[in-house]
Amino acid sequence: MIYIDRTEEPIPNVLLTAGVAELQILCNHYDEDNRYFENKNSSDIFKSNIYAHNDVKDVLIRTQNHKCCFCESRVTHISDGDVEHFRPKAAWSEVAVDGTLSLIKPGYYFLAYDWDNLMLSCLMCNQRIKKNNFPLLNEGFRRVVNHNYEVTRELPVFINPTLEDPEIHITFYEDSPRGISLRGQRTIEYLNLDRYSLNEARKEKLKDLFTYKDILNVIENVDERDKIIEIIKKRINEIIDKKGQYINMVKANFSEFL
Repeated sequence: MIYIDRTEEPIPNVLLTAGVAELQILCNHYDEDNRYFENKNSSDIFKSNIYAHNDVKDVLIRTQNHKCCFCESRVTHISDGDVEHFRPKAAWSEVAVDGTLSLIKPGYYFLAYDWDNLMLSCLMCNQRIKKNNFPLLNEGFRRVVNHNYEVTRELPVFINPTLEDPEIHITFYEDSPRGISLRGQRTIEYLNLDRYSLNEARKEKLKDLFTYKDILNVIENVDERDKIIEIIKKRINEIIDKKGQYINMVKANFSEFL
């Protein structure tokens, strides 16, 4: 994960117009019947043509440079990518004492069209791994989630890369992520950021850097070492300047060249 700077980005207009109108409708439905969401499918309640509108998705793709907000893999060269709701809009997963999961409704329906709750994700991270999971460090605080719920009092396990710097919580040893903090450790665990296929993709993408680093360790000639160091620095700067894949891993493994 890497910080996604959206501080200078205006909120897409469709969220401020149609999104705000839909939010009011959802809140009214809940006020009229607090069981309104229980037996309905997500597609019957939420309008993807608002939260995943082209104007929204275009900004997400541009600000994230086509990368998944969680695993940092490039998304758009193989799919359109998903508009991920950081806090799940339809339901959230509750973990029982015995480890079984149950879906609790309503979810964070009042954040379905909230800009701070939307990111671009790959299908693997969004649909197959994260799903409706949204664990809290203060889980006992969460009882009934609705639009009167004080969401700012939550202490999420997951790191929101648009609001905080993941590098404070997650580092890398070679291609494998390591948690610096408890939140970092659990984010890696819940989102399976240490999965074999992802580690292999990281290793393959940056094998040239690791090769140069290995060569550097055995070269004694000063001039030759300087040449290798310049090659490494040039490659690192290229990745960072172009907001390439796996920047966090590059910074962690090659910090002495930055």
